[in-house]
Amino acid sequence: MKFTCIIPAAGKGTRFGNDIPKQFTMVNGKLIVEHALCSLFQGFQSCGIKQVCFVIACDLEYEQVIQEICNQFLPNDSFAIVRGGQTRQESIRNAITHKLTQDSDVLCIHDAARPFIPKSVFYQLIQGIYEHDCIIPALDIADTLKEVNEGRIVKTIDRMNFKLAQTPQLFRASMYTKALDSIDASFQFTDDSSLMEYHGYSVHVITGSELMRKVTFPYDLKLTELLAKLFEDDHA
Repeated sequence: MKFTCIIPAAGKGTRFGNDIPKQFTMVNGKLIVEHALCSLFQGFQSCGIKQVCFVIACDLEYEQVIQEICNQFLPNDSFAIVRGGQTRQESIRNAITHKLTQDSDVLCIHDAARPFIPKSVFYQLIQGIYEHDCIIPALDIADTLKEVNEGRIVKTIDRMNFKLAQTPQLFRASMYTKALDSIDASFQFTDDSSLMEYHGYSVHVITGSELMRKVTFPYDLKLTELLAKLFEDDHA
C-alpha cells in the first residue's frame, strides 16, 4: 500500500497578523512546517511504512525553504513541491495531479501549521485506514457550548456529540480524488473530511491529542513552545 502525504503550506495566515505566514515562523529552532514534516516522517517510520511520498504545496517565494527542509531527511525521489493555490482545495488539487500522487492508495493530508503529531495517534490513524475509507483525529469539547446570534445566547448545546477536528486526516485516494473532482471552486471546505461527508462517505474518528494544536493566532506561538517540550518528552 502506497501512502502519499499532502501538506498544503500556501496559507497566508491572515488571523495570525504577521507578514510571514505562520507555518514559516520559528519555534524552538525550527520552522513550524519543518516540525510538521519531521513529525509526519517519524510517524510513518514508527509504523514501519516504507512506501510513502510527500507533496508540499507552497508559494513560489518559499519553495527553496521547503526544498532545503526536505533535503535534510527525505530521498530526492520521495518528495515534490508544487505551486500553492488561492484556496486549500486548489493547493491540494495541485498536489494530487503530481506524478508522485498518481498511484497512491492512501492520502494523508496534514496542516502545515500543526507541528506535532504523537506517534501513538499516528499509529491509530494508520491502523484505522486499513479498516475504514476515511479516518481523522478529533478532540472532545471541554467547555460549555453556546449558540450565539448578534451577541446574545440563543441556546446551550449538548457538547457530547460534538468534536474538534484535527489533522492528519487519512483517506482512500480513489475516493478522495473522486470527491474533489466532483466539486467546483464555489465549494469551500475548512477541512478535508467535510468534503467526504458532503459526498456521503462515512468518516471514522479516533481520539486526537492536545499536542496537535494548530498555530492560528500570535499567542499560539508561546503555547507551541511549551508543547514542543512536552512533545520531545513524549518521543524520548
